[in-house]
Amino acid sequence: MRWSGTPLPERAVVMFWHGKMFAGWYAVRTRKPIALVSKSKDGAYLAAVLASWGYQLTRGSSRKQGKEALEEAMEHMSARDTNTLAITPDGPRGPRHEFKRGAFIAARELGLPLFMLSIEYHSPIVLTKSWDHFELPKPFTQVSIIPQAIDITGFPDATDDQRVWLNTLALSIKE
Repeated sequence: MRWSGTPLPERAVVMFWHGKMFAGWYAVRTRKPIALVSKSKDGAYLAAVLASWGYQLTRGSSRKQGKEALEEAMEHMSARDTNTLAITPDGPRGPRHEFKRGAFIAARELGLPLFMLSIEYHSPIVLTKSWDHFELPKPFTQVSIIPQAIDITGFPDATDDQRVWLNTLALSIKE
């Protein structure tokens, strides 16, 4: 795994696309992280793996108790139980590469920097039939991770305005 660019600050909100989550979760596992994970059956498998990597977990998604799960994660961050809030902003069901609001709301309310991890597997297995085109690195492949700081100073308060702002941002983010 090769990290390029600036190291993450001690405390941050970090996001990466659902289809690249394997390396994203792995990359921040040593940062005293908390993860927002779906309450689905697939989410239970992911939660087990993340727990074994030392993550604190909060369970919910955009469709099921997501607001409560995000608030719980933010409470852990505020209490300094954790240093990094990790989220897949287009998960758990997409649409692919479309931001949901959670990470942005958390970064703003916690006063923490927000980073998008651009992840590239140099030799991936791509599951093209999955909604997110989930990627797994082949054994011994190189993985490149580049953190991109996201400026949220213009993130609006109104939900409809947030959706427009997020759609515009998604167009400027490297996959």
